[in-house]
Amino acid sequence: MPKPVPRNLAFDDVVIDFAGRRLSRGGREQALEPKAFAVLTLLAGSPGRVVAREEILDAVWGHRHVTQSVLNRIMSVLRQALGEDAQHPRLLRTVHGVGYRFDPPLPMAEADAPRSTTQPLAGPVRTRWPRLAAGAAAALLAATAVAWLLHKDDGAAPDAVPAVPAPPSLAVLPFADLSQAQDQEYLADGLAEEILNQLAQAPALRVVGRTSSFSFKGKNEDLRTIGRKLGVAYLLEGSVRKDGGHLRVTAQLVGAGDGTHLWSKTYARELRGVFAVQEEISRDVAQALSVKLDVARFNRGQGGTTHVEAYERFLRWRSIVMREQFDFEHDRERLQLAREMVALDPQCVLCWDALAGSLNSMAQELRGAQADQLRAEALQVRERIARIAPDSWVARRDRSNALWRQGRRVEAIALAKEIVDSGPPTKERVWDYSYMLYAMGHLQEAVALIEQVRAVEPMALFLSRDLQYDYTAARRYRDAEAEYQRGRQLEGSQLEPDYVAFIRQLAGKRPGGLAQLRELHGRLLKHSKDFDTPFFRDLGAVLDEREAMLALVRKALADEAYGGGYNEASYMWTNVADALGDTDLAMTALRRELEAQGGFKDGAMAQFPYVAFWNAPYSGVRAHPDFKRLLAEAGVVDYWRQTGRWGDGCGPVGADDFQCR
Repeated sequence: MPKPVPRNLAFDDVVIDFAGRRLSRGGREQALEPKAFAVLTLLAGSPGRVVAREEILDAVWGHRHVTQSVLNRIMSVLRQALGEDAQHPRLLRTVHGVGYRFDPPLPMAEADAPRSTTQPLAGPVRTRWPRLAAGAAAALLAATAVAWLLHKDDGAAPDAVPAVPAPPSLAVLPFADLSQAQDQEYLADGLAEEILNQLAQAPALRVVGRTSSFSFKGKNEDLRTIGRKLGVAYLLEGSVRKDGGHLRVTAQLVGAGDGTHLWSKTYARELRGVFAVQEEISRDVAQALSVKLDVARFNRGQGGTTHVEAYERFLRWRSIVMREQFDFEHDRERLQLAREMVALDPQCVLCWDALAGSLNSMAQELRGAQADQLRAEALQVRERIARIAPDSWVARRDRSNALWRQGRRVEAIALAKEIVDSGPPTKERVWDYSYMLYAMGHLQEAVALIEQVRAVEPMALFLSRDLQYDYTAARRYRDAEAEYQRGRQLEGSQLEPDYVAFIRQLAGKRPGGLAQLRELHGRLLKHSKDFDTPFFRDLGAVLDEREAMLALVRKALADEAYGGGYNEASYMWTNVADALGDTDLAMTALRRELEAQGGFKDGAMAQFPYVAFWNAPYSGVRAHPDFKRLLAEAGVVDYWRQTGRWGDGCGPVGADDFQCR
């Protein structure tokens, strides 16, 4: 049973007055609609308990024709009122696939009498800023503090701190029912409310509540007058028309200042499942408006676009990447989408970045002059990004990678970290930096970083795959297995997760016997030409014979064609020898693998091949004398000595030596 809810809860600068149905933060009352306060009461009544979505919908709405987006909007409203960062919540936590949990800080005070919501709260107040906005927030606080210090003694008012730009503001007006029978009012209202609920989840957009915007229903007022009364810059209006079994919905965005039409779209649907149609259209409209108003996730500030069709193509391009679909047909599809993106919006930096990546992916699929031509075009695209957006995080990331290839790893990693710290934890921002950390042996730090991104995008197989590699390298085999099992439910290619699991099972670090090992081997051989080599085919016949498998590794090292090629398949030889516990053989294969990489001998190797150092955790390779020599040749030891930040499990021994384990 839930604990009885006290009349007041007080923590940090927050006071929840349950009897008075009021929430105050920092001494100011936060306006909450009744449903939002009811949800807060339900969650706070059982702190620490996960309350299922269905339970919330039943208790607060009676589950009457309410979709999940309504609850999403309410949670967004509550987080804003509590000063929460949705990406890193401290109080209201989402338990993916289940529901929500209220975790107040401890100790949590209970007051007998309501505190005033117009006076500052007594006692020290701890300000909570979102972690990823800490740099900007600290700068603003510092500017305020300096101004106050400069003027506090002479009685003069401090210089004004530059105001933070107000977020775009929007009201969703009731949709008009233009059906001949005038019998679709419920659908028109439902569409408008569903769109409002979805838009309210965008923290960079101020959306007027339903009560205010629906107060104009049935009134023939001028849009500019409505905008002025509601205090918004934009209005969304629309109409619904039913004709037999067909439905026609029109939505249009209007500038409230002058009544100009900024965007419109018409949807024609067969009216079979009304709620499915309502959800589909509302989701599409909400996304389009977020893009047009530049408050979408990949907005201009993040290098994105305000062109709706370009944005839709970018999301399709990105979905292929996040599902790990890296075969020829999907690479070709990505290249076509990227070319269309940049044609639609030549100022979209992320679109140009996607084009450069797609060109290089296609080049890997091809050979000869055609591949060289694609790589040359990719280089031209990178140069274009540097010209049109030299201060963008994409251009700075490219500079970071260039510094790395010049051997200036300290500078490269510092710049890459700035990029990650200055924006949201997206795969795009984090990817290269996480590889740099991994390359230098900072495995646990890389794990923590990717876990942050996974929290934002838990359904991305791309991130699950990376974590499986990272957990394994950090010798967190149970975590690797748990993530593998979770990742099996995600959409996309399971090829690399299956490979990591195969090697882990070969090393005896995951459950299952010979039958499971053969099943994994068969899946790899069946679904990828990369594994269709004489070495890997022969391996499947001797999975129960350790010495026979090691003999195949030696044969691959002696005959490149048999093994599948130094550049393409030598990592398998390293992994198999390592999993079987032959340290010397694994070390020989590892050296061959790294020396085959471009730039290794002159210190210009990109960060990605460095993963080979840490992807052999089983046999004690890291304590091998030649492993130390390889680290020195690759510049890793120089970085450790310059920064004093040694890789996980590594450290200095005396003045001139070091050891890893």
